[in-house]
Amino acid sequence: MTDQDLVHALRSNRIQPSDAYARLYDAYGEELYRECWVSLRDTDMAHTVLRDTFIVARAHIDRLSDSARLREWLIAIARAECARHPVAARASATALAAPTNQMAAPISGEYAEQFTGESPLCHRPPCLRLRVLSGVTGPDLSGYRAHIAERANAFDRCGFPLPPSTKRPDALSSRLVPGLILAACALLILVLVVYVCVRTTPAPMPWPIDPIVTMSG
Repeated sequence: MTDQDLVHALRSNRIQPSDAYARLYDAYGEELYRECWVSLRDTDMAHTVLRDTFIVARAHIDRLSDSARLREWLIAIARAECARHPVAARASATALAAPTNQMAAPISGEYAEQFTGESPLCHRPPCLRLRVLSGVTGPDLSGYRAHIAERANAFDRCGFPLPPSTKRPDALSSRLVPGLILAACALLILVLVVYVCVRTTPAPMPWPIDPIVTMSG
């Protein structure tokens, strides 16, 4: 299956999410898990981040403008999700800052040797495929999936995720600030109107002196 077919499956409403996720795992699941493990060095956390990566990928697949960059995009999402964990925040942030031509490079060196070796730390958790797919499609986790998809809301112009440290104004602030600005402008206009009215109002005429009072005096 080509990357274009995978992108179509993730975007299509006619394909069941379970089928789309299964195709995605068969194509990139193992590689993305290795990427997560290299950053986190923990099998349980790597499994969790892999699941979150799948959730973010399907929720934001429309942001990807070039299907040919699907693999690079998925790895960028995995690194961004890894960076949310304090243990790997520094390493993942460094990886996110790497040039795009290095971002999708295959795992090599000592990490590749560790992953192909017999060390129990490098082994995938049992039934990894089943656990990931059940986590991204199970009805009892719909609220969790919505939270993960909403949390990953920072992307660049090419649709690639920004590091989690990139701050965005929260929804409440983004709604309050324009209202406060409008209120301040309205108050300023009101003050100016009152000031102009006071300046342009003619001074009151002095009361005329009663001639009877003057003569009696």
